Amino acid sequence: MAQLVPSILETSKEAFMQTYSQEVKLPGVSRIQVDFGDGIFVPNRMLPVEEIEVLNPAISWEAHLMIKFPQDFLDYQICGFKTIIVHYEAYPNEMELKEALVKIKSMGLEPAVAIKNETPVKALANLAADIKHVQLMGVKPGFQGSPFMENTYERIAAVRELMPHAVVEVDGGINSDNAGKVAAAGADYLILGSAITKAPNMLESFEKIQSGLNKN
Repeated sequence: MAQLVPSILETSKEAFMQTYSQEVKLPGVSRIQVDFGDGIFVPNRMLPVEEIEVLNPAISWEAHLMIKFPQDFLDYQICGFKTIIVHYEAYPNEMELKEALVKIKSMGLEPAVAIKNETPVKALANLAADIKHVQLMGVKPGFQGSPFMENTYERIAAVRELMPHAVVEVDGGINSDNAGKVAAAGADYLILGSAITKAPNMLESFEKIQSGLNKN
């Protein structure tokens, strides 16, 4: 069954800790994703990993690196991240990307690849042997609150056809109206951003989306 995964996208340590303290208390949450942006690959810069204290080990933490050509992953490991998600488009070529994936795996971490909505799923074909975890962007990366891109449903199916046993995440634009449909399309993890972080009551919003997911 598909799982809801809250995300944290903040630019200050104070804001990060405020969102962090709420999300770790959400019922049934065992996985949280943290977004990192360098102001180059995406226009906005987010709180760097160096300013984050060691994370709660009871949660499986994912680092979503919206960063141009990331090569050093040690700080993420020290912080407590278990999964490192890098962008296909962030590397100059597939060789450099594969080297990064090998490095992540050699550190005992799970490597995953994210692709933008405009990147064809078939771009992952040469990586099928190197990864078991894919993240599809349902919005333009780097911003929360953008509308969900409807072609994401068929892209989920395309990943399933290309990599039948891969873990598939969908990030961006998930809400109570589309969560069930995204899960039905074949997603394993549904990343929640502004649908809960910008809501008047995070818990109520989360439970509403969870209710919609359970009806699927």
